[in-house]
Amino acid sequence: MERYRKISFIASLCVALFIINFAFCILCMNKAVYERCFENYVADVNVEEDLTLDVSTATDTDADYSVRLEDFERKANFEKLSEDFKAFFKGKYELIGYELDEHNVDRLNHIKWFYRLAWFVSIATLAGMVHSFVILSKRRMFMPFIYGGVLAAFFTSVNALVFMKSDKEFYVAARDMVFRKNYSYFSDKDILLQILPPDYARWMAIAYLLFVAVLIILMIFIRWFILFCGRPHKF
Repeated sequence: MERYRKISFIASLCVALFIINFAFCILCMNKAVYERCFENYVADVNVEEDLTLDVSTATDTDADYSVRLEDFERKANFEKLSEDFKAFFKGKYELIGYELDEHNVDRLNHIKWFYRLAWFVSIATLAGMVHSFVILSKRRMFMPFIYGGVLAAFFTSVNALVFMKSDKEFYVAARDMVFRKNYSYFSDKDILLQILPPDYARWMAIAYLLFVAVLIILMIFIRWFILFCGRPHKF
């Protein structure tokens, strides 16, 4: 029985780590979130332009570039940026007609390191989940789905606390992006800051928390479904 308890703990840990890492993999540089932010951003800019009648003051987050991107260029370049970011072994970003500053390439690759790590952890924990539940199914021990969901909520809370309190450069920069729409973590010597809407980091964080919650609910549903299917049928 002690062996099954250990496997149950491992399964719960795998479920929790899978949830928080897989959510990051799916949401990082997510195109759907970008589309939503971009639509709101363009609408806000158009309202400002109507009020001020001055295109040059449509947004206070764009740096003073010699080249201004059209909306379709921003969307097309983000799609290319997202594809290059999610190309696992690629460390360069080839935009359409533009070139990123070396500093911004380094910054993006720093974030991409976490993205790669999250994929490794997601794959490893998924394999661990499958192996553990194959063994636990012999005793019909499926509570690790619930325990893993609780652990995921706990780990997410701890990560949020670290995010809010850490003095490390990356966390400080991330807080600035999420709460202050300040992307000074990146250089303003190229078009990257024009591509990213001011609210993008904030909605990425919100979408991440919502997706983690959805995955936790999904794990609870899986446990309930297995329990329901395992009940004897009455004829």
